[in-house]
Amino acid sequence: MEITIANERLHLLPERALFLESFKTLILSDLHLGKAGHFRKHGIPISKKIHNTDLAILEMLIKKHMPNQVILLGDLFHSHENNEWNDFLRFLAVYDFVDFTLVEGNHDILSDYPSALSVIPYLEIGPFSLTHIKEDSTKYNLSGHIHPGVSVKGRGKQSITLPCFYFSDGYGILPAFGQFTGIKKIRPKKKDVVYGIADNQVIELT
Repeated sequence: MEITIANERLHLLPERALFLESFKTLILSDLHLGKAGHFRKHGIPISKKIHNTDLAILEMLIKKHMPNQVILLGDLFHSHENNEWNDFLRFLAVYDFVDFTLVEGNHDILSDYPSALSVIPYLEIGPFSLTHIKEDSTKYNLSGHIHPGVSVKGRGKQSITLPCFYFSDGYGILPAFGQFTGIKKIRPKKKDVVYGIADNQVIELT
């Protein structure tokens, strides 16, 4: 799905990321790497394979779109260091020709980050301001944090909540990239535009 915001073309990807064409920049939010390990430490047997899947999807997007940079809109890692963090470090080493930037989120509490990852609280690129949590800005703000989802109703009063991209006046919110994350149902206003993700497609819903 291709849309235009602030005179820039944004490609909304069904893998829950967006690609800024003119800047050759891939943007995604809320991987929450290490969340499975966090659960395992508390006695809940969640396989780390789910995070391997996230990295495999990110790898596919890098190979397909060939971005100059990847911007992570916060909550890259869920908690303290564990084996999943080491997997990510190895990933950075493989793709050292891409600039990786983390816009800090509330879960990004590690005391030490590798030199291959730039860590900053706020970023501006062209007509966009990039933050983890939505902020007022003179530029169009792109953020993550809330893991937005939209409820779609079918026949027989059945409904399903889909991850979505959410665009309003002055800001847009990306879906959580990580597979092992929850979804917060949003209530779009009349002029808002929502793009749901289902069956490997991005679909305009409002």
